[in-house]
Amino acid sequence: MAIQNGLHRVHLGKLPPTILMTGTTTQIMLDAAELLHGNPSMNRPVVIKRMTRMIVNLVAFALGCGVAAFALIAFGIWCFVLPPLVQVLAFFTETAEPEA
Repeated sequence: MAIQNGLHRVHLGKLPPTILMTGTTTQIMLDAAELLHGNPSMNRPVVIKRMTRMIVNLVAFALGCGVAAFALIAFGIWCFVLPPLVQVLAFFTETAEPEA
């Protein structure tokens, strides 16, 4: 988790954290506290925009957990076959080169 967090902060600093439970949830709570008891020099629109992006990630994570739980109930152990298949498909799929 520390390596993932460090790499994310160095290379993807403008995006919400990918370590959801430790990074995103903590930042949402810090932003909520800042909005409730913030100082006058706080840039409110920036805090609200960041908080909104992170809440979307949190909701997506929760929905993913729900879908995974449903898949386990509906398909049993076979639900674990799909993620490796998707990864193999992604590995062999061509991606566009980023424009410089």
